Amino acid sequence: MAAGRGLRRGGDAAPDDAVDVDVSRVRAVLVLGGVPWGELDDGVQEVRLKLLEQRADPGRPGIRNPSAWSGVVAARVAVDRHRAGAREDGLRARLAARWARPEAVRPLDEDRALALTVADALARLTPEQRHLLVLRFYVDLPVAAIARELGVPEGTVKSRLHTATARMRALLSETEGDSGDRTD
Repeated sequence: MAAGRGLRRGGDAAPDDAVDVDVSRVRAVLVLGGVPWGELDDGVQEVRLKLLEQRADPGRPGIRNPSAWSGVVAARVAVDRHRAGAREDGLRARLAARWARPEAVRPLDEDRALALTVADALARLTPEQRHLLVLRFYVDLPVAAIARELGVPEGTVKSRLHTATARMRALLSETEGDSGDRTD
């Protein structure tokens, strides 16, 4: 068989412009490469396309052994399909993780009681103290941002925060002392 000619099914020589390859060899290489049965024809077509691209480029040398060349290309196609599948699986997993609804975490009774205690103590503070504590500890703003928000110097914010946290601490200690005296 002359160099540069493809093979048709059955091994008959094909004309130079044909893009047929040794289909049985290509299928065998694709199967060994892990390509699913349902995608074998697509894999063969990819190999044929590569052969067509090879022949269309005048700067590339001719194919000396089309059967060996098609086997190598089929192996590369199988690897490419495997990598593409792995990329798709990774993408699916990342998307599923991103859009998955987290399981609802049920707070413990102790957490509920603590939340109610803190809410009660916050309600007993002045509105200015409550506002400062919410900005600092719930909104998590730094002192400088709170100062800009309220239009006061940073030192004033620090002083008011100190007073508000001391009052909150006293209220919580008072509540803790009350609940510690009870017997269940």
